[in-house]
Amino acid sequence: MADVLKFTDVSVVRDGNAILDRISWSVDDSERWVILGPNGAGKTTLLQLAAAQIHPTSGKVRILDQKLGKADVFELRPRIGFASTALARRVPGEEKVLDVVLTAAYSVTGRWNERYEEIDERRAQRVLAEWKLGSFEKRTERRRAKAGTDSPRSHDRP
Repeated sequence: MADVLKFTDVSVVRDGNAILDRISWSVDDSERWVILGPNGAGKTTLLQLAAAQIHPTSGKVRILDQKLGKADVFELRPRIGFASTALARRVPGEEKVLDVVLTAAYSVTGRWNERYEEIDERRAQRVLAEWKLGSFEKRTERRRAKAGTDSPRSHDRP
């Protein structure tokens, strides 16, 4: 079996504080992992490394047989599935659900001024329909906030 993720003596230091300290970890393509720990333990940082969102201060990271620091992360990121509340906070409040799904295919948060092809939009609509979320296509975070439901887990309807 092939490693889809391999950390070798990886450290991440911010403002002189070691967030991760000499972590060695590998994930085989047949394995599924859950990362648990208290607030501030480094879970998000660990996953940001695994998603090629940040680089380590020291050590080696290989993702899908590509060495982080040598690989083109813009080619690598679309091959990685990653979602978190930290990532959700980076999505612009006016962004429509359809655009969030559309841009996720390219590992981009926020449509901004990007232009996409019709096939991209149809693919995003198909994904929402398959997940039975088509009715949320035009919904935005701002609309939910105005409705007084600030939790992403709210069950309000469009």
